[in-house]
Amino acid sequence: MNSQAEHARAQDLERRIRVYEEMEKGEQWPGALSAADYIAITLMTLVLVVGFYLWGY
Repeated sequence: MNSQAEHARAQDLERRIRVYEEMEKGEQWPGALSAADYIAITLMTLVLVVGFYLWGY
């Protein structure tokens, strides 16, 4: 019984490895952030921090 579970786990692992290898071949990863996304996050954080700082006074 244990060998069947190990075999199923090995097959699942191989399938996942193939999926990631196919994704690496592609130009873009689904859900990957671009530089513009990081800049927008930084600006929003800065606006939030400054806003709450000024609100406290």
